[in-house]
Amino acid sequence: MDLETILKDRSSGQSRIIRMTIELLKKTRKKGDRIEICKKVCSAHKAMAGLRWLLKRVEEGKSISEIEAEIEEMDDGCAKNLEKIVEGKIVATISRSHIVERALLKAKHVIVLESTPGKEGLEMARYLRGRGLLATTFPDSAISYAVKACDLVVVGADAVLSDAFINKTGTLPLALTAKHFSKEFYVASPSYKFGDVDFEEVVNTSFSEDMLFELIPSNLVTKFVTEKE
Repeated sequence: MDLETILKDRSSGQSRIIRMTIELLKKTRKKGDRIEICKKVCSAHKAMAGLRWLLKRVEEGKSISEIEAEIEEMDDGCAKNLEKIVEGKIVATISRSHIVERALLKAKHVIVLESTPGKEGLEMARYLRGRGLLATTFPDSAISYAVKACDLVVVGADAVLSDAFINKTGTLPLALTAKHFSKEFYVASPSYKFGDVDFEEVVNTSFSEDMLFELIPSNLVTKFVTEKE
């Protein structure tokens, strides 16, 4: 994995971006070079709070193996806690979170919104189908049909703030639709994604056809699912 690929990646979820960065850090011996790599990745993916957490750990002098073990423990715990919620359920989701898709293997049926402009939802659906799960893709315009057909809604997060969270565009209308139909709305996020991120600073909020992120108020969330019970 090379740095340029990581910097240009606009389809992978945060967990995968972090894993790719860690693999690159393993090949880099000097602490200063590792810090520089982390800073560049943070700059390319400004909305992803976990990358700032990774940079801080590297600056503190933590070994890559220690950081990797810490992330794996949090990711695994978060996925296992989410499994308990989605098991045997019909679940609607959007975009592609690698933590969410691991847990969704316990679901009965997953309805995945395509997630334009990147259409990461199609990649998640392929992943789930490849592992024998019933996964149906809906266009984003059919969001109300997806929510009406599900038992609950689950999404990931790029950053969790004090009163909101950041995720891919389409998440806010999904949360509002879930509220309208009185469906539970869960956000899966390990603790390393919690942090202070200035949304106006890291995201261009002027309209464009390739807008990637938006801010969703926490009062629309039933529960933030972390690695903690």
